[in-house]
Amino acid sequence: MFLLRLVIFFFLLNIFSTAMSDSVTVSSDKNQSSDTSVQQNIDTDDVTLTVSGNAQVDDNAKAVAIDSGVSGAAVIVESGSTITTTDNKDNGIFADTTTLLDITNSGTISAANNKAIDIYRSTNSSITNNSGATISSAGNTIRTGGTSDDPSTGYTITNSGKIFSTTTGNKSSVLFGNVNSSGGTITNNSGAEIYSGGNAATIKVGGTTTIKNSGSIKNNTSVDDNVIELLGSNNTVTLEEGSTLVGKISSASGTSGNTLKLNLGAGQGYFYETSGDFTLEDLDGNQVVKGSAGSVGQGGSETLDELLSYKSMNLRKFFSKYNKLNDKDVWGETYVSNLKRDAHTSNLALEYDLLNFGVNLINRMDNANFVIAFEGGIQDFVKDHKIDYQNISAGVYLPQKNNPYFNLDVFILGGITLKEAERTILTNTTSSGKLKIDSDYETYEIHTGIKRNNLSLIPDLGLAASYSITPNYDETKYFSWSDRHIGNLSIFFSDDYNLIKKNDSKFLLGWTLDFRNMIGDKKQVYSINGTNATYRQHDDLTNEISLIVNAGYEKKFSENSSISFSLDAKDTNQYTKSFGANISLSSKF
Repeated sequence: MFLLRLVIFFFLLNIFSTAMSDSVTVSSDKNQSSDTSVQQNIDTDDVTLTVSGNAQVDDNAKAVAIDSGVSGAAVIVESGSTITTTDNKDNGIFADTTTLLDITNSGTISAANNKAIDIYRSTNSSITNNSGATISSAGNTIRTGGTSDDPSTGYTITNSGKIFSTTTGNKSSVLFGNVNSSGGTITNNSGAEIYSGGNAATIKVGGTTTIKNSGSIKNNTSVDDNVIELLGSNNTVTLEEGSTLVGKISSASGTSGNTLKLNLGAGQGYFYETSGDFTLEDLDGNQVVKGSAGSVGQGGSETLDELLSYKSMNLRKFFSKYNKLNDKDVWGETYVSNLKRDAHTSNLALEYDLLNFGVNLINRMDNANFVIAFEGGIQDFVKDHKIDYQNISAGVYLPQKNNPYFNLDVFILGGITLKEAERTILTNTTSSGKLKIDSDYETYEIHTGIKRNNLSLIPDLGLAASYSITPNYDETKYFSWSDRHIGNLSIFFSDDYNLIKKNDSKFLLGWTLDFRNMIGDKKQVYSINGTNATYRQHDDLTNEISLIVNAGYEKKFSENSSISFSLDAKDTNQYTKSFGANISLSSKF
């Protein structure tokens, strides 16, 4: 019996010893190019372990371990290769109290039930996850700190692939740090993804940490859960252009100096729900409103005066053509034009493209000429903001070309513009990170002007005024706009010349020089999610000098009817250029 017990003892001892020694020491650079179920244990400074050739390092304990106190170690996982563990409490890569650890992943690093990478109590670690690579676990995927007494400092995590947690519990943070973990830099590049499946914050950090996102960071459980939780002070979160964020941004109670920076592009509308105290900065010059963090592009409001002026110019060109006709009772034209404005960041002039088309009709009456004008267009701003509009205006045109002393034109028209606006904003309150919002509103307008028609070689001189009222309206629950009253006053010079004139046709060349000044309210009062704000239009955007040149051809078909074609181009000091064409028919009945 004693002998049997002794045999069993030595048998169990052998098994235990084998288990305890189920690891290999890595004391010099090593390339692991074949599958192994033996732990790789780095115990020497400045040693590099490379996993290549589609190899898998899989251990019931920690697949790769770096001894405490080791400095300058490196782990490289090449494309197609894997570091993984399947045991309940083990890590893919474990590095406790190391310095200058460098992990570069182009393949897969995973843990079935614990942390894929654990660098707690380490200093100046660097983790790079390349495009196409994944780091995942069913726990806190990358741990930079355990309890408050064992933080990491000075770590750098750069992601161009996917880093995620598959668990649904409270240990689902993808990047987990404690309140004392500090000095970290987390960069999520364009096209990269960081996401969690549980109710813990996707990214949880301590203090003095910089988080920069150009890709996607999501809490897939609920938009009401935290996606970024700042446990300490003096952190900076920057959302770059192309960023997608889902879930709340939270700053813990008692913290200070935490900053949310928005670098999403001029004119980009957004609303990010936050909790706690943040300093807000918009790096593109957009006005950001506190009460969470919201901003809205001002293109629709800022260009009201510009489009009002454009409408007035179209009417004046129409009347100038009609004035040169002889005894025509009915005349009409149709036109199409394209107006473009370049962006200018110094005064937040937003880039836009305007395509408009219209019909102008005039009918001679006893004492005046009745005018009706129809116009439609699409104004497409940068950053997913578009306005469709339809305008109808009516009024009178009073030419005085038979007056021997004053050859004057006078006109006055009133109208209404119906607008349908559509914009897509960035937000952390939807599962997509975006929200499409619509609005319907109107603008009431009046246009008037007077022009003296001078003799040949002396330019015509005119004065024009326009006024519009835009009543208050809402864009869903986030944005509300107060009513706005604006006006324009223009002084202009114009002339045209008959270059070729025959009995039944002629070719004309003309020009207009317009000096416009906006009058009235230069401020737009609005609110974001109930927080009031005021946009003041830059002075550079209220004064405009426009030069228009046009060329036209007219052909008579009979004594009573003719057709004409014209092209015109416009350039302004407000970074705006346009090109247009029209065709007109005239007839006497």
